[in-house]
Amino acid sequence: MSSYRRVFRAERLMNLLKANRGMTSTTGRQPIFDVETRKDFEQRVINSDRPVVVDFHASWCCPCKALAPRLENIVSEQGGRVRLARVDIDEHGELALDYNVGSVPSLMVISNGKVVNRMVGLQTSEYIRKWLQKAVPHSEK
Repeated sequence: MSSYRRVFRAERLMNLLKANRGMTSTTGRQPIFDVETRKDFEQRVINSDRPVVVDFHASWCCPCKALAPRLENIVSEQGGRVRLARVDIDEHGELALDYNVGSVPSLMVISNGKVVNRMVGLQTSEYIRKWLQKAVPHSEK
């Protein structure tokens, strides 16, 4: 590979990392975040002032890895009206049990502390948008 291509790829990777840096945070204000503890889940999901899509996933799950960028894009399209909480079931097994997660990926929308919609498995972006629209009527692109 030429040095020009390596530099170009490195610059492209850096730009992608910079673009995503603001999307994942430990603060409750970011639209996309990883759940750190049960208390964190309660504060940022259950007590959220807006609907939260909860993605129960596992690092070893290939469909979960394929679904993640789709979810991030769809939540980003919402302009802050919806948040995305990522919950690793290997780190937070009790949360997964509390929400009857039997397989991954499992998605649910929690609004006002209640589960308003659920979905299991890898789905297309269009299907996810329609699913989210049913759960959160004002969440359109």
